[in-house]
Amino acid sequence: MSEEIIEINVQTVDQEPPAEAPSLVPGFKSICVRIGIMMIIVFAARIVVNVIGALIVPHLSGTILISPTVAYLIDAALSVVFLYIIPITAAIFLLKRPMKDRLGEIYAKPKYFGRAMAMFPAGYGVAITCNLLTQLLGLLFKDTPLGNSFTGVQETLTAPDMGSAVVLFIQLTVLAPLFEEFWCRGLIIEALRPYGNGFAIFVSALLFGIIHANFAQFFYATALGIFLGYIYVSTRSLVTTTIMHAMFNSISGMLILLSSVPSVGEYLLSSMSGEAAEVTPAVVLYMVWMGFIVLLLAVGIIMAIYKFTKIKKYRVPKVQTEISTGRRWGIFLSRISVIVMLILAIDTFATQEVSKFFIKLVTGNWD
Repeated sequence: MSEEIIEINVQTVDQEPPAEAPSLVPGFKSICVRIGIMMIIVFAARIVVNVIGALIVPHLSGTILISPTVAYLIDAALSVVFLYIIPITAAIFLLKRPMKDRLGEIYAKPKYFGRAMAMFPAGYGVAITCNLLTQLLGLLFKDTPLGNSFTGVQETLTAPDMGSAVVLFIQLTVLAPLFEEFWCRGLIIEALRPYGNGFAIFVSALLFGIIHANFAQFFYATALGIFLGYIYVSTRSLVTTTIMHAMFNSISGMLILLSSVPSVGEYLLSSMSGEAAEVTPAVVLYMVWMGFIVLLLAVGIIMAIYKFTKIKKYRVPKVQTEISTGRRWGIFLSRISVIVMLILAIDTFATQEVSKFFIKLVTGNWD
């Protein structure tokens, strides 16, 4: 009797169907929709900044005199609130990441910190090469709306005096690395990593390029985003990428500071016109810094070529997922919120018609 019971029990166990793992597709679609909404909020916040600028700048210039430094402080405050705090708060809410519990993880002691930092020249070389190619592309469309969209950013990175240059330097080397790394590498990559490391890195890099809102910085920022995303996934810490991001921005930030010294500005203007100019200590420091940048760029390009020849050695670990790469991109790009995001990005990069419409609507000036 006992043998029959055993036999029946074995047959019953064998007939039970294996448990199936839950599908990742619904969760992935939801994350893609939420990321699209987050980016729509980014462009909406940027439009609000433009409208506020259109309203307060004429009022300030017509009633009170403010120094360029104060103007830069006001601009920096608006940028921090509308271009960082509001979108990042929306990202935390939309992506539903328990950041209070994860802060200790994403800012943990990085793995392979020394090796990661040693790759800085390679990342710099690739990013600056993309930047130079973008500038050349802009020259092909010179004196056209598209060409202006490639070069318009130069105005925002030019400081009229030393005080403004200091404000801009702090914004570039402290605020931008802290906010953007937490946002793009900490939030976005972590939300997408369950669906593949490579996919998460490339999407976060694409969004990192888009949030800069201009062609002049898009390709450079996207290339930099790929590099920083790889470093983040490899070291498992935002400490490394935040330091690297600050190093990237400080190189150009130092040029802005030095260019704001009157003697350097006079020297550069005289050099362009072919006239002789006084070589002050500040001019010498400027020339030394330019030489350092050229050397770093040359070393970086050579390092990058070497790394690419051994790309298999530096690939990030793959995450096994039921969703193929092509399907992941297809799902991501077919979400309505992502499509709206891309439309707003194209408009912001090129003509800014949406922003102009709201400025006209608020000011009542339709001319």
